[in-house]
Amino acid sequence: MYRKFIGPLIFITSSALAEELPLKLGAFLDTYYAYDVNNPSPHEREFTTQPVRHNEFNINLAHIDAVLKQEKTRGRLAIQYGQSVTKNTTGEPRLGATSGPQDAKVFQEAYVGKKIGSRTWIDMGIFLGNIGAESWISKDNWTYSRALNLDYVPYYSSGVRLEHQLSGNRSFQLQILNGWQNMSENNNGKAIGMQYKHLLNDALTFTYNNFFGDEEVVPEPSTNKFHPRFRAYHNFIIQWLKDDRWQYLAAFDVGHQSQQSNKGVDGWMATTLTVRRILNPTQSIAVRAEHYSDQHQANVVTGTSNGFKVSGASLNFDQKLDENVLWRSELRGFYSEDKIYPRGSNDKNRMDGFIVTSVSAWF
Repeated sequence: MYRKFIGPLIFITSSALAEELPLKLGAFLDTYYAYDVNNPSPHEREFTTQPVRHNEFNINLAHIDAVLKQEKTRGRLAIQYGQSVTKNTTGEPRLGATSGPQDAKVFQEAYVGKKIGSRTWIDMGIFLGNIGAESWISKDNWTYSRALNLDYVPYYSSGVRLEHQLSGNRSFQLQILNGWQNMSENNNGKAIGMQYKHLLNDALTFTYNNFFGDEEVVPEPSTNKFHPRFRAYHNFIIQWLKDDRWQYLAAFDVGHQSQQSNKGVDGWMATTLTVRRILNPTQSIAVRAEHYSDQHQANVVTGTSNGFKVSGASLNFDQKLDENVLWRSELRGFYSEDKIYPRGSNDKNRMDGFIVTSVSAWF
């Protein structure tokens, strides 16, 4: 029952504090309708985090937040709801009475930070994942849905984050984390995440993200039990804002994980290219091509012989309805080597596709 009161209570408390502190209050709402050509039952799409529901109007993401920015102190508290939240927290460990998806759903971010040098910050708590060029918050991306390589990396992390500005155009992050997208622990080890960002010039940015840790991510097929296995992941991003009309975003990801029953490793990779065209101050289009290959099912489980080997493409159209209101539509399709996509109630298909239209607003 506490969930009925925690959001309003925090919002009221934050409003009172905002009069005394440099606190910025905000909110975001992303509503959508999606239709999948395979007509999956029961109205739920697989191998995706957004949009999840088929042939229904729903909430992808809604949050309210309070952001604190001072000279030597910072933080963000964001309370959230939505189908992407439910989908992204299904794997949260449930160990003991004080962990599980029901608690992970509440907080999008909840951290506080302290400046410990002229160019260094340290934050502790729950924060958005460091891997990838696309945010959980759809309005901040060039496309509505997230790319395949980013659907299968942490949306959120829990731990300590050290951020250092190496120079005017280079920054570095070091993170000590509970693990691969889990607020609660599922083993006795901790994981490490790092980020290096270099603004090569006003238009070109290079970013490198990684993750290293013993993780219990994919169950052993024969026993359906989880065992810790060392996982390494690398994410390379190039963003080129060529001019006021053309923008380009390319990413290449590679990961590997120790095998369950021998001393080998299973690897996977993904690549994405997105091109955005600004038509005018209120309209833009974006085209994305992508490929994901996880034959050994180290990161994405399909239960098929070729694993998760999928290529896809999408077309996105944006129309700003107001300064803080965005109407966005996307047409997206996939092709898999195996029949993995649900079609109807009892069938599978190699191909999948959907159209989604969304209206989002924020302040």
